[in-house]
Formats: sequence, C-alpha cells, structure tokens
Amino acid sequence: MLRLGLRIACKFVALGLMAVLWLVEPFWRLRFTHLWCARFGPLAYSTHLWVAKRRLEGPERRTTRLFFGAQPANCQLFAMWKRVLPIVESRALSAFYHYCGTTLSSRRFFAPIPDEFDNHRAIHVQPVLSFNAEDEARGAGLLAEMGMSPADWWICFQARDPLYHETRGFGDSGAHRNCRVENYLAAAAWVTARGGWALRMGAAVERPLPANGDPHVIDYAARHRSDFGDIYLLGKCRFLLACGTGTESVPPLFGIPVAKANMMPLRPTPVGANGLYIPKLIREGEGGPVLSFSRCQALGGYSYTDPAALKLWQYPGNLERQGLHLQENGEDDILDLCRDMFDRLDGIAPDPEAARLQAHYKARFFSHVPDMALMPDIGGRFALKYRHLIEG
Repeated sequence: MLRLGLRIACKFVALGLMAVLWLVEPFWRLRFTHLWCARFGPLAYSTHLWVAKRRLEGPERRTTRLFFGAQPANCQLFAMWKRVLPIVESRALSAFYHYCGTTLSSRRFFAPIPDEFDNHRAIHVQPVLSFNAEDEARGAGLLAEMGMSPADWWICFQARDPLYHETRGFGDSGAHRNCRVENYLAAAAWVTARGGWALRMGAAVERPLPANGDPHVIDYAARHRSDFGDIYLLGKCRFLLACGTGTESVPPLFGIPVAKANMMPLRPTPVGANGLYIPKLIREGEGGPVLSFSRCQALGGYSYTDPAALKLWQYPGNLERQGLHLQENGEDDILDLCRDMFDRLDGIAPDPEAARLQAHYKARFFSHVPDMALMPDIGGRFALKYRHLIEG
C-alpha cells in the first residue's frame, strides 16, 4: 500500500514537472537522463555510447542535459564518468524516476540512453576515459600489492559464472554465457611464458583458480579485487581475454582491445574493430552433430531485430527446448584466440586463408549490420579450424 501511494504521489509530481518543461521547451531544452548504474556492463556500455555519439555528432543544440544515478555497480567507473559528464549521484532522484515508471521514461525529457547493441561506429570511438595522476599512484600501489611493478605488462582474463548475479540479487538470464575458467589457463600460461602476467578478473567467483605454481598467474578476483582495481587493470592491460560478460565493455573505454571466447549469442557486442571473438559451438542433441553457421542463421542466430529469434537465442532454456546444446570452447581454441590477438597487436598479419575466411564470415552473416567494417573479427585460427562450419 505504501509503495502504491508513493507511485501515485511521484506521478502527480512528474506531471507537474513536465508541464513546466513543456513551457520552457520552445526556448531551451532541458533533459534528465537516468544512468543504468546497477549493472557493470550497462554502466560502461550505455554511457560510452552517449559520450561517443556526442563526439561524432557534436553537442546537442539549445540543450542542457543532466545525468543522475545511484548505487553504482562500480564506484570507480561512476567517479570517472563524473569527470566527463554532469552527473548527480542521488538515491532520491533515482527512486523518484523508478516510482514514476513510464510517466517519465516514455517522455522526451527523461528518455534513457538507447541500448543500440549494433552501434559499432560509436563504440569504435576510443578512448573516452583516462586515468589521472592520483589514479596512477593508486594503480602503482595495487601492482606492488600483487608483486608487480609499473614496468610489467599483463592481460586480464575472465570466465563468467553465476555467483555475481546471485550475490547481487539479480535473476540470471545469461547462463548460456557461463563457462569454465580452467579452459583459459593454457592461454594464461602462454602469456607468462612470453614474460607477461595473467590476471583473473571477476567481481565474485565461485571458486579460486587451481594452484599451478606460476606466480605470474594471479587470482585477482579472489585475493585483491576492488572497484578501483577492476577499472585500472582493465584499462591498462594489453587486452582482455573474456567471454560474454559486462566486463567486456570496460577496456574499450580506454582503447584496449577485447578477445572474446565462448561468445553467445552469435551477435558480437560492439567492442571496436580491434577486437576478436570465437563463438560457442551448437550441437543438435547432446553429442550430436555441430550446426553450421548457415543453419544457425536460418534459426535467426544473427538477427538483431526479429523478436522470436532474439527470444530464442537470448535465453538458454529456449535453445534447449529446441534440442540445441551449447559446447564451450576448449583450451586449445582459447589459446589460439590469445595468439591471434598477440599477432594483431604485434602487427603480424593473419594467414591469408584465415583472413579470407574472416572476411567471408563477416560478409555472409552480418551484411545487414550498419558499419559492418567496424565489427570485431572472428578468430583467424578458429576460422581455419572450423571452415567447414563457415562455408557449409
């Protein structure tokens, strides 16, 4: 009853507020934008979209825009957004917006930032954030705590598991993006053999990394994790080797590439044209044949707009009810992806046949996507290994 009363009161206040805004509108446009703070990925991705679009299109004419939000999933990232945007941190404003519902969110004055999960052009605008002197000093302290020095280089890696959503009280609709961190360890060992460090990321993890005797593989998520460390390490690494998780949207804020294994759904989230990915494979029945990518296309796997296809591919139970089973990328495929990214960073061109298959895959399955050339590429070694699925 109390919540109902609050909703009614807030909506009456909102109607009065909008009447004032309509009166002012012919002279100056006032806009109030709620930031989606509760989840790490949207706090990074959606806000990146907004900042990038302003760089591409210029400032809004005759408009003052104020952003607001509260209780961010990552306080360091929220603080860094405050350096580039006028943001008010207010639980009261956020609660007011929530209780008003569509009375506000459906109006031009309070419309949220659109998701636009196919806007590769905007996310290709990098970097949009940077570290200041205070951040660098804190970062040096964090590196020292982990036994590293500012001269060291590292990659970050992460495998998605359900614990984060359980501890935050969210329902997890993305279990099909979960994967085993053990399959990333061969790549981590390969990095340390090259003289680097491999840092396991994650805000909450089900279990620590198995001991392997390599002091350069650090379980940051289990032993050193902080809001600041998440952003600093992801913003300074060579690249992120991850999966389908909100973390993937942080490195592009700083111009850092992403190599994404175990991607599912098959539509890559924009991370910039410097990114790479390999998808999970899909079998017909447990132990059955692997579906070709053309078969996945026929099932709507590459659609950004078809509601039925989006529903099928966005929720794991729907795939299973169709008799389709997901197969994680093995450690060899993830190692190959890691090697592909190092080749790209070192300026080493992929095998010519791999490059042809990468271009063919993109043109065949993503010709409908705006700015297709700015999408990340499928891994070259993966394309060679599974060319029968790409060309079949």
